[in-house]
Amino acid sequence: MKIIKTFASVCCLAVAAGACSTSGGQTTATPGEQTLTFAAAGQGPAQAAVDAFMKANPGVVVKTTYTEDDASYQQQLRTQLASGTAPDVFRMWPGGGNTMAVRDLGADGMLMDLSGESWAGGLSADLKAVTSDPAGKVVAVPVTIGAIGAVWNDQALAKSGLSKPTTWPEVLAFCKDAKAKGVVAFALGLKSAWVTQLVPYALTASLVYGPNPQFTQQQKDGQASFAKSAWKQAMEQYLELRDSGCFNDSPNGVGYDEQMQLLGQGKALGAVHVLSAVQSALNSAPEGTTFSMSPFPATGSADETYLPVSVGIVYGVNAKAKNPALAKKFMQFLASPEGQAGYAEKSGSSPALSSPAFKPDALQQPVLEAVRNGRSTVYPDQGWPGPKVQQEHLTSVQELFNGTIDVPTLLGRMDKAFGEAR
Repeated sequence: MKIIKTFASVCCLAVAAGACSTSGGQTTATPGEQTLTFAAAGQGPAQAAVDAFMKANPGVVVKTTYTEDDASYQQQLRTQLASGTAPDVFRMWPGGGNTMAVRDLGADGMLMDLSGESWAGGLSADLKAVTSDPAGKVVAVPVTIGAIGAVWNDQALAKSGLSKPTTWPEVLAFCKDAKAKGVVAFALGLKSAWVTQLVPYALTASLVYGPNPQFTQQQKDGQASFAKSAWKQAMEQYLELRDSGCFNDSPNGVGYDEQMQLLGQGKALGAVHVLSAVQSALNSAPEGTTFSMSPFPATGSADETYLPVSVGIVYGVNAKAKNPALAKKFMQFLASPEGQAGYAEKSGSSPALSSPAFKPDALQQPVLEAVRNGRSTVYPDQGWPGPKVQQEHLTSVQELFNGTIDVPTLLGRMDKAFGEAR
């Protein structure tokens, strides 16, 4: 875990948990300055937004805390919120599905009501669904739209002479051909638990949620289950990818950073991942390396492929914020066309709200096309009734790849967690 603090006193307390340093601004406020405290999982785009906000607001100091590991961040912020030491503004996850998701935090009364803000009134019904608490109050500003697809190292792919697969049989043939050329088809880093869900989400978009958008509601009504659905096929195909040599060796021993190094250095041609991961791959990529994305197929027909698309990053305000007025001003900045475009560009995503200045590239264009053509689905966990379903999924995939459980056991655990939270 890598933790970066802007104020040394807190940094020193975190040394035992991981590497820590100071960055991004003054450590103390001088007379006349306003101070905002801020936390996020991942530094790059968040720090860019903070810098732009401070530049637009002379006299404002934002004290930032960054935790690079999602699981550590979620645990840390939950603890701080419970103890009354959380920052004014912090990153969350849209909808439900984990302990730092909007609905879960909102249900616990930890978020400020932002329904009266000017930008909140313009949210679409879909955006309100993932930025509102159980009572229907808007408590988060959506910042980016993300997707999960096959992310490609363009130069490595061109060098291999292979083409992007558009059907499931082509995926398996692609893996075989890549292996024959001595390169990994798809980098995989299951040591970082959150990565375990990405391939299943990509597969179930075409196998489950695209064909049947009401599947999650049917689960809540007791009319459907993971075990008796095409989730079973998706998990079996996940294992087929493993057994066909599509991934690097020992994915359970490879973390996210190493996974992105494989992709960035061209040792892997692609990775089934969130688009924002490209920013990490670029850190180890040769100068001039470019990346693109295509939907990851799960069936024998390209016409049946759906792309999982969702609000990616959202921010909220602590219900007990020490500087609520400044926190709301920061939310207004994030919702502005400038704030949206800047964050999207730095994170390799698309803006969640209107931003005329934003120009989509080879990563974002397929996302916009999928949405426009009605070939997109939401991430499954955003509709799940509680965080335990996702937790069971993440840990069970690691066990599945270790060979200690089978697909029916994994899906049975998810069904049990879903039923208990329903």
